[in-house]
Amino acid sequence: MSSILGVTVGESAVRVVRPVDRTSPSAGFQFQVVETGKDEPARLAAGTLGVLFQTGVAGDPIERVGLVYRDQSQADRLRAAMAAEGIDRYVLVSEPEAAVTYLQATGELGSNTAVFYDLGDAGLTVTVVDLVTREVLAERTDSIGGRVFDNVIRDHQLDSNGVWRPDDPATDDELSAQCREAKEKLSESHTVAVPGAAGLVLMSRETFDPLISQCVESSAQFVHQVISRAGRNPEAVVLLGGGAHIPLVQEVLRSWLGLPLVVPHEPELVLAKGGAILAAKPPSSQPVSTLTRIVPGRPSSTTADTEQIPVVTATRSPGATAGTDSGDGQKPWWSSLASRGPTVSGKQISGAGLAGTALAVVAVIGVALSTGLTGASADGTSPTQSYVPSTSSAPRPSPAPAVAPTQVTTTTETPEPEPTTYSPRPVPPAPEPSPPPPPTIPGLGVPVPTLPPLPTIELPQLPPIRLP
Repeated sequence: MSSILGVTVGESAVRVVRPVDRTSPSAGFQFQVVETGKDEPARLAAGTLGVLFQTGVAGDPIERVGLVYRDQSQADRLRAAMAAEGIDRYVLVSEPEAAVTYLQATGELGSNTAVFYDLGDAGLTVTVVDLVTREVLAERTDSIGGRVFDNVIRDHQLDSNGVWRPDDPATDDELSAQCREAKEKLSESHTVAVPGAAGLVLMSRETFDPLISQCVESSAQFVHQVISRAGRNPEAVVLLGGGAHIPLVQEVLRSWLGLPLVVPHEPELVLAKGGAILAAKPPSSQPVSTLTRIVPGRPSSTTADTEQIPVVTATRSPGATAGTDSGDGQKPWWSSLASRGPTVSGKQISGAGLAGTALAVVAVIGVALSTGLTGASADGTSPTQSYVPSTSSAPRPSPAPAVAPTQVTTTTETPEPEPTTYSPRPVPPAPEPSPPPPPTIPGLGVPVPTLPPLPTIELPQLPPIRLP
């Protein structure tokens, strides 16, 4: 028996999945995550697959691999890396095609037009998919991502919580790994503590949410702009990537977009699972491209805020010091964060290590095909809500002129005092004389005890005696 694999190549990790049963996605998947560290992701993916093709997975040879790519540039890098390793048993699958394939196979995508919000470590990809016309519009920004959130936690810890700044690369990498672990644990816990060489990273959700709220809300505005340029009325929003676990992301998107929210099981593995499902199909039945990418036309009034997430400034606590710019003319709060390279701990997994351990088995909790979208109505149908795209050319109403407040003259009238009549003060009655002190025993000063009166004993009357 042979194995089918699905692979996604991200900036921070390469994810490899293997269907337990290639004919039934609900049977579950095995998966392995290989952190990229300082390696080039495409070369690391090719090296890992090269080892797996030689050793097999769980004793089974690999038949085919579904390689998921984001854009044409990444597809070219993957082709070159696979050619260098001598791998030719693979098929390239676009991210929208992989996502649609998996979500339709599990029944989680019940609409014809949907928005995919894919928040990964290195950036955010927003995709509008129209399954009726088979058209796709995808746009990406690196102004928000898991790495940005990690660095927000790091800066907050260095500024206010007494974690010292690492002075060597190993400790610096470990601190970054601590912050990433704290972010991931906050998706399930309200308070976390992650120890490490640089100190104890303490973080609560009440502290973390305000630090990222502006960035998350700006990403929701970015989704609005992509929908407007696509000219579609989406019926649902699907969260993908590791950022889908963050509770604030779900709350903000649900509030801002007013659309049903779908959070698949293991959202960070959805694309790899879709790639594996497509790779399991015979080569003759695999479409060349079932989804056509749309290149959007520029709006007539193109401005900077329609092309990227709006610049927001970080809100610093009064005790925070240093190191960040604020105010007019300064850098945005995320500019120094998005440019940082990936950081991992010293325990990263190499391709050779993956061959030794093969794929870790993770049983997938059964996916009910009749569940439908999250938040389905009582009658079982998927709730839909039309989204009316905003037009950038619509004139903005000018603010109404300010109205001067009406001056009010206050008058104070002093009422005339009423005549008062004098009445004499009543004389209180004289106090009653105090009772005399009780008699005391001479020489002792002890009051003479008062004995209770003796009870009266009534004797029966004797009958009269009459003398004869």
